[in-house]
Amino acid sequence: LFLPLTIFAQSNMQDVIYLNDGSIYKGVIIEQVPNMSYKIKSKDGNVFAVQVNEIEKITKEEMQSNYRHKGYFGYNNWKNDTIKYQPKEKGYFFEGQVLIENVQGGLRAVSGYKFNKYAYLGVGIGIDFLMSNPLNERINGLDKKEMAGTYPSLYLYFQSDGPTRGRFTPYVALEGGYAMAWKGLDDEAVDDFGNRLKGGPMAGAGLGFKIKSRRNRAHLSVLFNVNYKQINYESEQLLLNTGGQVIGAVSREEIAHLIIPGIRLGFGF
Repeated sequence: LFLPLTIFAQSNMQDVIYLNDGSIYKGVIIEQVPNMSYKIKSKDGNVFAVQVNEIEKITKEEMQSNYRHKGYFGYNNWKNDTIKYQPKEKGYFFEGQVLIENVQGGLRAVSGYKFNKYAYLGVGIGIDFLMSNPLNERINGLDKKEMAGTYPSLYLYFQSDGPTRGRFTPYVALEGGYAMAWKGLDDEAVDDFGNRLKGGPMAGAGLGFKIKSRRNRAHLSVLFNVNYKQINYESEQLLLNTGGQVIGAVSREEIAHLIIPGIRLGFGF
């Protein structure tokens, strides 16, 4: 009495191999080499070989019938459950970043095209909040909070991936563009010292890593980055008479060079 039920229950189960990179193989394990490899045959007849060090876990699971196929006798349920998830070879990409740096914070967003794993090219927009400049005295003779302000930016972005190990991928990133100084729609951008800020060229370079989701649909990233900002600004030099009284002022065009290290936390796909 129970034998047919047992046979049915067993036929409704399948072997499932989960890999570290998010791939899933479903079918029947047809070969096992101890501590080396497995071979699994899917329902459509394909045979896949996987190495032991690539495997996250092996389970037995009930078969699911989610798709419908039209045959001679109407619609029949079937599903090919073997899924190999790979990082997208090329196509659209997006990267959002939060800047956590020694003298500034900010937000960045990049959209572009991935030509291959070694070449991503995109356009980025961002807004940087420059708060304090303790390193500037060594660079351009500036006081601690000179040049502090808000800097919207527009730039080109390039990225190249290194070899992937499981869900871990190292990468390098380069960027270059222009950052303008902004205080408001009607106000002129002025720092705490009365310097009229105008913005200037900006660039950055970094080395980091991405941790991909189980199915490589998205990733989290950490980038160790060094930013460069060239800020053009206008300052006033007071003219004094021999008695120390102010008799006038002369405006001067000047340039500040800021080097800002830090990290960026990102999310992308």
